[in-house]
Amino acid sequence: MLGKQTCRSPARSAGTFVRRHPDNYRAAKRDDASLVELGRGLLAALAAGRAQEPDARIRRVIAWAADQLDGRVSLDDAIAIAGISASRLRHLFVEQTGLPFKTYLLWLRLTRAVERIAAGVSITEAAHDAGFSDSAHLSRTFRRMFGVAPAALKMS
Repeated sequence: MLGKQTCRSPARSAGTFVRRHPDNYRAAKRDDASLVELGRGLLAALAAGRAQEPDARIRRVIAWAADQLDGRVSLDDAIAIAGISASRLRHLFVEQTGLPFKTYLLWLRLTRAVERIAAGVSITEAAHDAGFSDSAHLSRTFRRMFGVAPAALKMS
């Protein structure tokens, strides 16, 4: 569960580079020399953004949160698991994962719900398995994050 998904990915670094340097990207579409320059810039961005293995305390929190998704996951519990202060946990978590703890949990819950729906369970069951209070809560959150209802997954 930990792997590269908990760290900043090369694709994310490349996307950040392209967003920060749109002129390089546009020029690269017109000319080979600019394409080489864009490639060099992307490689530099990837090298600079390559994250190391997450801190052991953050790995413990991530593993614990993934195991607790169908129940209550709180920042206070995460602080106790990590054995560090709230401010240090917040700082380390963002530094190591690229997301605040609450946002990471939301993405983890949405990922679990998508996996469960893809496995053929009902949206209500997927919502409960992922720690949402009910299917309406999952649907609102899913629509806010992705612009479609989770029922669209059932249709595809």
